[in-house]
Amino acid sequence: KGEEAQRRSYPDSHHGLFATKGYELFDEVRLKENVPRVVDEAQALLKARECSAGETDIIIDGPQMALQIHESCGHPAELDRALGSEISFAGGSFLTPEKRGFRYGSRCVNIFADPNIPGGAGSYAYDDEGVRASRFDIVKDGVFLNHLSSRESASVIGERSNGSTRASGFNAIPIVRMSNICIEPGEGTLDDLIADTKDGLLMSTNRSWSIDDVRLNFQFGCEIAYRIRKGKVAGICKNPLYYGVTPEFWASCDAVSGESDWRVWGLNSCAKGEPAQVINVGHGASPARFRKVKVGVLKDE
Repeated sequence: KGEEAQRRSYPDSHHGLFATKGYELFDEVRLKENVPRVVDEAQALLKARECSAGETDIIIDGPQMALQIHESCGHPAELDRALGSEISFAGGSFLTPEKRGFRYGSRCVNIFADPNIPGGAGSYAYDDEGVRASRFDIVKDGVFLNHLSSRESASVIGERSNGSTRASGFNAIPIVRMSNICIEPGEGTLDDLIADTKDGLLMSTNRSWSIDDVRLNFQFGCEIAYRIRKGKVAGICKNPLYYGVTPEFWASCDAVSGESDWRVWGLNSCAKGEPAQVINVGHGASPARFRKVKVGVLKDE
């Protein structure tokens, strides 16, 4: 409309949704059924008000939660990064080895790695150092417990590798990578979260992101935000963003919806290393609510 452009993506932005599956994935995401809604929302955004700056409760939908986990938990939990070997390129991590036992979030935050999830974009039986893939906790009841490690990095802290090493191809050096990094589902549904929220925003589908070198301060812009008033959706706003400090943000999480809303979202563009390696990863997520989060307006990209 004039010089303004708005977009809606489905089922996800960032090139789409990836999985180790066949054509059945198209049926699962119900593309045809969602086309009318996505078209209507894209057009409605051109007429919508911009997101108001301030502090409010927010609910983050599944695909946006996947990216939140990726950037503010998955990357900082990589042990080679935490030990400083990524400083020259991709940065460091605030989750340094002495932070084991650190209060990362609220008690309802449980994040784990599981390369064995059927269909996950980050699934594998053995990592590229021959270590059998297995599930392990990264954050349990809000407490940071384990890094993602390789044989080399694990030996530095006196432990064994937990099978988190992959290379992008035969001609690349295996480095610590995410597999399927997931948040445990809680209870209820997205509708229940909305009904239990007096005033807030439902943030949907990533549009932009920024996070510092140690994965501590972040900002995420979304394609759309649905206004919530007295437990009901009451309109939309455009150009929303939210920002915060990683442990403070996760400490504000007071609810995660249940298994019916949980699915593994796949990314094909996780970049790390020098020379850069791009690899597939997965993130199991369901919508979650965060209290008193700073929000604002996403300016033109």
